[in-house]
Amino acid sequence: MAARAALLARTAVAVALAGGGVGCARLALAPGMTAAALQATAVVPWAAAADLPRRSEVEAGQLVIHADFPLAGQHRLVRDLENLRADVSQYLDMPISDEPVHLYLFETPQRYDAFVARQFPTFPARRAFFVETDTTLAVFAAWQDRLAEDLRHETTHGYVHAVVPTVPLWLDEGIAEFFEVPRADAGLHHGHVAHLSGRILEGTWRPDLSRMEALASAGELSQDHYAEAWCWVHWMLRTTPERRRLLQDYLASVRRDTAAPPLSVALRHAPGTPSDLAAALRGHVESLAAAAGER
Repeated sequence: MAARAALLARTAVAVALAGGGVGCARLALAPGMTAAALQATAVVPWAAAADLPRRSEVEAGQLVIHADFPLAGQHRLVRDLENLRADVSQYLDMPISDEPVHLYLFETPQRYDAFVARQFPTFPARRAFFVETDTTLAVFAAWQDRLAEDLRHETTHGYVHAVVPTVPLWLDEGIAEFFEVPRADAGLHHGHVAHLSGRILEGTWRPDLSRMEALASAGELSQDHYAEAWCWVHWMLRTTPERRRLLQDYLASVRRDTAAPPLSVALRHAPGTPSDLAAALRGHVESLAAAAGER
């Protein structure tokens, strides 16, 4: 918590897109905007808002789940999010934090929409979103058909940011896209495979990690960006132990030093890195698409 208190200038908000499989958009605050300024955008500070879900509270590991309806601690969704915490830690070789991630569940989209309109009036319409301030990690969502996917994505942001508060935008989203799929899929995002396969057939996709690393605003992110971010993460976590370790080491370096060189530098100098990374990533997608077609 003390480390987070020193990160006022890096306060950010992540918001899950309401439609399609595009993932989530990050709204980075303007330079100099503090957590207090973020809270001032609400009619009253959201942490004390009377219309926050408060009927039931469930503690599940690092999560503190607040709902405006009865929620059992052994609900399948709660167990899913608890398992996610261990999976994120194992895949990324990160310690498990005890910093609470508050998850606010609204019983209906109407109640959720009304809350967001009052407390975050400048936000675009979204199904769910993650908020990080200097003192708080929080997820807001409405109970709806895609809730499990949305919560896996947004809670991943919470688990990661509790340990590494300043993850580069592309990697933050790539990791969240990797973990938003059901646990049994082991990070395989079929929607992104289909999307990128189409781009390959069109001849319109050339992966470029340096270009991804240059992305600084959620407004720049398209479906292509989310899909490519996921693909880089999947390629590193699910192909060879060396690539997985490289990504893990990079996250550890960013945790120690926010000015650490970008991942592309380490990847370029790592033994066994393909000379043509774009071709390697396209080949990865093609192999995933072929395997899906054989099932």
